[in-house]
Amino acid sequence: MGTSSARRAPSSRLWRLAKAAATRYLAPEAAVPVAAGEVVARYLAALNETAGVDAGALAAFRLTRKVAQNLGGLVSLAQSQGWPVALEAWGLADLAGQPPEALALGLSAALAGPGGELEAVVARASLASVLMQGHEEPDPARWVSGFLATALCQRLALDLGESLEAAAPGFRPLKGGLKGLQAWIEKSLAVLPLGPPPDPEHWRGLAGWLWVTSLLAGWLEQLMQSKK
Repeated sequence: MGTSSARRAPSSRLWRLAKAAATRYLAPEAAVPVAAGEVVARYLAALNETAGVDAGALAAFRLTRKVAQNLGGLVSLAQSQGWPVALEAWGLADLAGQPPEALALGLSAALAGPGGELEAVVARASLASVLMQGHEEPDPARWVSGFLATALCQRLALDLGESLEAAAPGFRPLKGGLKGLQAWIEKSLAVLPLGPPPDPEHWRGLAGWLWVTSLLAGWLEQLMQSKK
């Protein structure tokens, strides 16, 4: 996960509050730090404002949800019939037996698509990161939740990167701060009841879309309410 000073988030009141929280997270005022939860909550509130009251922050992750649905479908099939069958079903039989790096890049491109907008770039990078971790067992719920957590971490790092970089006294504190945000986000999702995922044949249809959307909606709501 990295940041980019070239990425500048909007400058509305809620975005200013999010940027201020990111600054104080790495450079506490009067030695009183801002918790990682507050940075995440204020960031999501700003996203919520940008998307509009009716759409909410969930609208900022529409492509992310589709990629998560694709990932769930692939992993669910791998869980029931093995990776060679799953890859062949997606037209990716040539990736079977490839090194982890080649497999991760090939799958991320196929499942996330070629779009160049911010969400697409984050989705591909997050998917490749999750695939590179090489989970021992193909568990669709675990893989999808890991992807969503990684995507949120990377999106936040890009949108608030300028404030985080400016506040950090050096690369090591910046890296540590980002790891702290990622750990907090992953922990918050790990304790969220996931519910049983769809069967392999239902992942790529409405059932898969609703499962991912319900998971993400409940998680974002929980994150926006938590500042500890």
